[in-house]
Amino acid sequence: MKKVSIENGNYLNVKVDGNKDLPAIIFSNSLGTDMRMWDSQIKALTDKFCIIRYDTRGHGQSSPVEGPYSFDMLENDVITILDDLEIEKAHFIGLSIGGMTSLGLALKHQSRFNKIICCAARADNPPPFIEGWNQRIAIIESKGTEGVVEGSLERWYSDTFRQNHKNIETINLSKEMITNTSNKGYIGCAHALKTLNYLKDLSTINREMLFIAGENDMGAPALTMEEMSHLTPNSKYVCIPGAAHILNIESPDLVNKTILNFLD
Repeated sequence: MKKVSIENGNYLNVKVDGNKDLPAIIFSNSLGTDMRMWDSQIKALTDKFCIIRYDTRGHGQSSPVEGPYSFDMLENDVITILDDLEIEKAHFIGLSIGGMTSLGLALKHQSRFNKIICCAARADNPPPFIEGWNQRIAIIESKGTEGVVEGSLERWYSDTFRQNHKNIETINLSKEMITNTSNKGYIGCAHALKTLNYLKDLSTINREMLFIAGENDMGAPALTMEEMSHLTPNSKYVCIPGAAHILNIESPDLVNKTILNFLD
C-alpha cells in the first residue's frame, strides 16, 4: 500500500499489483466501496497489466476529506496518482462514480489515457436523480453510512445473487465496505454526483471507450448507457445479462472477458 498526498495534508490509499513494466491500468471504485470491489479482476489481469487501485477520497483507507467534492477533484486525484507513480499513460476503468470520473478524464485529460472503460454509470443529472442524492445525504446525516446499507445492497445486486447463500461472504464484504466509508466521503461524493453534466460533451471524446452496463441496473439503466455509447465516437457497448449495478462482482468471468477483449 502507498499513501499519495493530496491537498491539506490528506492522502489517497493506493495499491499496485503486478509487473510495473507492463501496461498500466487504474481502477476506480463505486460510491460506498473501496479498492477491494475489484478483487475478482486482479487474477484475470495481472499477467498482462500493472494494476493500480485506489480508495476514492473519503473511502476505505483514504483520508476522510471534508466535502463537498467535485468531479474536477475526483479526476485530479487520478492524475495525482499517475504523476506520483511516474506513469505517463494508462488504461482506466471505473464503475458508478468511478465510471462518471472516467468520462471527465476522457474529456479533460485524454492525453494521459489509452483506452477507457466506463461501467454502470450515467452522464447527466435529471431532477429525480438530484433529489435521490438529497435524500441519501439526509439519511447519512441522520444515521451514518449504516443507514444506507440495505438500500445499497438492493441496488447493487440482483435478487438472485443476494438470495444465493454462496454469496454470503460477498454480501458481508459489501456491508463492511459501506460502513467503512466515512460520512464525509459519502456526502462529499453525493454532492459531486448532483453536479454530473457530461452528456452534452460525449461527442467530443476521442479516446477508445467501452461502456459496460448491467441488464438489471436501476441506477445506470442499460438503455441509458447504450445511448451514451451512441453519442460517443469510437466507443463500444456491452450489456451483462442478469447483472445489477456492481456488475464486476456479480458476473466477474464475463466482465473480465469483456475487459480483456477490449484492451487486447
